[in-house]
Amino acid sequence: MDIGESLVGSYFKYVLGCKIVVYNCHLEGGGEIDVIALAPDGSRVYLCEVATHLRGLLYGDSNAATCTRIAHKIKRAAAFAAANFPGWEPVFMLWAPVVSRGLVRDLVAIKENCPAHGITVELVLNHNYTACIRRLREAARQNIKTTDEPAFRLLQILEHLR
Repeated sequence: MDIGESLVGSYFKYVLGCKIVVYNCHLEGGGEIDVIALAPDGSRVYLCEVATHLRGLLYGDSNAATCTRIAHKIKRAAAFAAANFPGWEPVFMLWAPVVSRGLVRDLVAIKENCPAHGITVELVLNHNYTACIRRLREAARQNIKTTDEPAFRLLQILEHLR
């Protein structure tokens, strides 16, 4: 697990209240889902791609290659959810702190075409990513219990410095 994945998993645990969060779930045929979280009410399964690319989200050498890869990840996540979580609402989430305007536009177009795959797509990009991490920092400020989440523990320490 990398630190970006720990941040996202911590968000599910400490902001959304998810009790079950799994990291780096390997898929048949290769590939993985970075973070899987089960909603506390048993209604949704969150399947997350976490791309903590600080110079900007990019897979391959172009926005088109990135979009192709993300679309493939969405299809695989939808198939995984259908096979393993029947009756749950699958939500694919792309978490990335730095994404260019052009790529955001392309990703929104992919999102709008995904209902056909039986999965909801949420984009947690740029300012939305920052807002989620701010909510996580606030949770860390209010919580002093020891945790097994490295990112959340670091936020706790930073938020309680004197």
